[in-house]
Amino acid sequence: MPNEPADIPQFLEDPPPFHRLLLSYGERPYWTRDGARIAFIERNYGDASEIDAATGKVRPLTAGLGDHHSFLRVLVLSNGDYLLIGPPEFTDRDVSRRVESELWVLGQDLTRPPVRLGRRIFEGCGVSTLVPRITYAVSGRNDPSIGAPDVYECHVTDIVYGPDGPALGNDRVFYRTKGGLAPEPQDFRHGDTEVLFAEYHHDAVRGVTPESMCVVKGYHLETGTFTTYIDEAYIHNEPEGIFPDHEYICLESGCDSGGYPPRNLWKLRLDGSQRRVRMTDVPTDTRWRATNSNVSPDGRWLAFMVGLKDDEAGYGRGLGLLDLEAWERSGKLEWETPTSRVVDGLPDIPYPEPTAALATASSAGRG
Repeated sequence: MPNEPADIPQFLEDPPPFHRLLLSYGERPYWTRDGARIAFIERNYGDASEIDAATGKVRPLTAGLGDHHSFLRVLVLSNGDYLLIGPPEFTDRDVSRRVESELWVLGQDLTRPPVRLGRRIFEGCGVSTLVPRITYAVSGRNDPSIGAPDVYECHVTDIVYGPDGPALGNDRVFYRTKGGLAPEPQDFRHGDTEVLFAEYHHDAVRGVTPESMCVVKGYHLETGTFTTYIDEAYIHNEPEGIFPDHEYICLESGCDSGGYPPRNLWKLRLDGSQRRVRMTDVPTDTRWRATNSNVSPDGRWLAFMVGLKDDEAGYGRGLGLLDLEAWERSGKLEWETPTSRVVDGLPDIPYPEPTAALATASSAGRG
């Protein structure tokens, strides 16, 4: 069953210009490689389905296949197979999401149950459009062998296919950190030479909650260097889906909603200028917000999830579409740049940086 309906009208029932309601339930949309369908999770810890973008017809993906139906995310690999993230079974909302979630592959022919890849991960995953390759993070909670619960490793891993089906192949750990920094890879860029990621700041010294701090960074795999794309004091800025030209990325930003939670989705330039422009138009007088977006392969459409601002992050109450072409033609785009990292009454303390030993790129795999 879909998530429980809200007790207030969905704002997409009377949509702003260029928006439309795609589905009254569902979460975490992700386009298929041909741009014809959108895969999504029906509800937290449920089955995956997909919807035909033109007809609105929904097709189940995991329902009736195997014993495991507790998924949180679905993505699409370069070969058309589906990558699933979720625990084998639901334990509770913390452990199942942050400790026991693991990787699965579902063949696009839907003839056999999803195959477990044997790796637990922290939150989400980025997928290459070139080859079956993924990027993700592992925490000490997922794998105590890497260290304490606050240790994180970021991986780039190939998925290989053999007689027994898909499995993890060549694996590179490219970034390690701890002590208040929690990275979550989001997308590949420039021929898989750069990984874009969110980095959450769990820093009690700054007097903020973990949810209110996030910056967007890139890691250049060939040079071992970082680029920071937006770094704004006390504002949650989280990447959520790269554009096909790789020059922009979608951004959940709390810049217009007090820092956290974000209310709207923005388009961020990936040139270091930190310039962004608001895409969605969630009314300020509602409890709704737009999150978890993904751009169609032709760059024409933005699929996104809607939820209430008081919902747990990742909890969806429907799917929407934004016509990016019509939005861009409207002439109402107002680009802006964060003017300061200083907030009245709060110190402008630099964000903590990982130590050199932890930030060093590594080619060592973990099997």
